[in-house]
Amino acid sequence: MIVIAHRGSSQLAPENTLPAIKQALRDRIEAIEIDVQMTKDGQVIVFHDEWLGRTTNGNGFVYDTLYAEIRRLDAGKWFHPRFTGTHVPLLAEVLKLLKDHPVTLNIELKNNLIDYPGLEKSVIDLVHRYKMENKVILSSFRVDSLQTCLSLAPHIRRGLLCWGTLDPFFSNHAWRELQLYSIHPHVALLGDNLRLLQQEGYYIFPYVIERKSQLTLCQDFNVDGVFTNCPRRIKKLLRQN
Repeated sequence: MIVIAHRGSSQLAPENTLPAIKQALRDRIEAIEIDVQMTKDGQVIVFHDEWLGRTTNGNGFVYDTLYAEIRRLDAGKWFHPRFTGTHVPLLAEVLKLLKDHPVTLNIELKNNLIDYPGLEKSVIDLVHRYKMENKVILSSFRVDSLQTCLSLAPHIRRGLLCWGTLDPFFSNHAWRELQLYSIHPHVALLGDNLRLLQQEGYYIFPYVIERKSQLTLCQDFNVDGVFTNCPRRIKKLLRQN
């Protein structure tokens, strides 16, 4: 079972920032997950919320703000004063940092609430630029977005995120045309239906695993990996088991 640092090592450093990613590398985590969106001027940034206010000292929507303005914001002080001055990174910065490390990068396309035309192509172009094709998984809650990824770059792995139910997997088979590598269900969805998907050969990566009881459940289902905000602790628990 691999451990995936959710938004980097986000329990020890501000989420989706270079310090959080560097912490995951120091902890020798096998995989890192980040979220990406596009600014008003088309820059791909690493950021989770559609609104700037929770994790920076700014306000307004990402899609309606120029990158130069976002770059001036503080994305670390909210977490701890020692991270004051941390900026919101470009996806290019993260790819440059990770390209020479033996780590898998899960890039979640944050387009489930706000549509970003061209996001898929911009992300894929950057992945190609840094020659990370074999080290990346592109994920989204949106089937149409993953279909675009398949059309543009069939050689880059794709993962489908699931939140409330797995019913669409069994009532609507259109998603099977996505040639998915993995399925990323909320941990509450672990059940017999998921075993059927495992038997079909899909890698299963539940999110977000924080407690020992959740990890035990994942082990019972023999999942392939887990997303967690505390990867160092989860790795320790796995070693103990």
